[in-house]
Amino acid sequence: MSRQAERIGRRSQGLLEPGERIGRVVLAQGGISPWWQAVFFVAAVVAIRLVVGSAEPAELSGVPWGIATGLIGAVASSAFFSRRVVLLTDRAVVVLEYGRFGPVKPRRVLARLPLGTGIGPLSGLWARTEVAGERLWVHRRWHGDAAAF
Repeated sequence: MSRQAERIGRRSQGLLEPGERIGRVVLAQGGISPWWQAVFFVAAVVAIRLVVGSAEPAELSGVPWGIATGLIGAVASSAFFSRRVVLLTDRAVVVLEYGRFGPVKPRRVLARLPLGTGIGPLSGLWARTEVAGERLWVHRRWHGDAAAF
């Protein structure tokens, strides 16, 4: 398991049953396609620049304007997706809800599915799949772990 997967597993342990062990971790996101999210992000940044009407780099409370508009665009585009973590444990496949902003911390269990519940087949940079009745997008980085389900 990667360090990121281990860290997410530790954070998720409190929502699992006592003694339940995590075998695999897969990060995913629900909502709109990540490709549309990128388009929305760029559109939000361009719209902010047009509304302000400033083509010159300006300062906004000590933060360069380009960085400020990028952060505003990221926050705006985050409203259209949800973060999910799918865990393969020794007892079940567990789908967790994570917050939209900030570090990856679990909020609640969305579903406990029987062992053997698949996540694939996955292909491409962002693979579309359905888990627990929700459309999820899984980045290529997590395809190998998802194949173990």
